[in-house]
This record gives sequence, structure tokens and C-alpha cells, in this order.
Amino acid sequence: NCGWVYDETKGDSMMIGGQIKPDTPFAELPSNWRCPVCRASKDSFEEVVIEIPGFEVNQGYGFGTNSLTAGQKSGLIFGGLGFFFLLFLSGYALN
Repeated sequence: NCGWVYDETKGDSMMIGGQIKPDTPFAELPSNWRCPVCRASKDSFEEVVIEIPGFEVNQGYGFGTNSLTAGQKSGLIFGGLGFFFLLFLSGYALN
């Protein structure tokens, strides 16, 4: 496999000889469809799944933060820390 990722929002119409229109789900591709880059069959592709950490039963609680991915949670935490650090430094500017 060449590492090409099928994007449902784009299809493969942007590639040379691409016949699949945008917004076509991967499951609806014809069985004889091949990768436009390396000509690998549809069976060679693996579904990319983003795993959300935590127990499935707990992901509905809270303010929606239980359903965030690990990267989103890190961005939220460090973004908040950065914001409060700048807020703290701006207190010195008032002096």
C-alpha cells in the first residue's frame, strides 16, 4: 500500500482518471475500484479509527469533553494554561 488516504469529501475525481465523485462513502465504491496511485485493490485499504480514551459508558457525561480525542484534550488543557499565563502577565501591565 502506498499510504494514499481516501477522503470521502473529495472522492478520487481530483486524481488523473478518477471516476468517484465527492461525498461518496468508501463502502459504496465499486468492488473493482483501485487506488489511483498504486493500483491496490479496495480490499487492501484499512479503516482509520480514532480511539477516544475512557470508558464508553462515561463518554456521554460532562460538558462534551469526555468525547474529545487525546489530542483535542491536550490542546484544550495547554491552551487554557497559556491563556491564564497571558492573563497573569497582563496584570503586570496594569501596574
